[in-house]
Amino acid sequence: MPVLRVSDMQRAIDWYTHLLGFEVHSHFVFGGVESCVLQIGATRLRLFTGSHAGGKPAFNDTLYFERSGVRELWNRIRDQVEIVKPLELMEYGTLEFRVRDPDGYALAFVEPAVS
Repeated sequence: MPVLRVSDMQRAIDWYTHLLGFEVHSHFVFGGVESCVLQIGATRLRLFTGSHAGGKPAFNDTLYFERSGVRELWNRIRDQVEIVKPLELMEYGTLEFRVRDPDGYALAFVEPAVS
């Protein structure tokens, strides 16, 4: 399960649930750290706040989420998100796009292309 440090938990929850369709699986505060596990299908993602993991949220690559309905998701959110890479049919057989979340993480949504 990917774990991402976020700067504003409620903003992150709203973004992932309202825009991308994740659901809150669990949400709690322990020792001054807020933690939330989000789920979409079988995929889970943990968000957390707190200084114990360092400074500003950062990630040097892209998190990939394989799911169905990539084109429909793209059409629904493309005007509401920062686009890293628009929807594209890749030569290796996937339909995918990338967006950036409010903390700067790049997220790719991918599904096998229908032949």
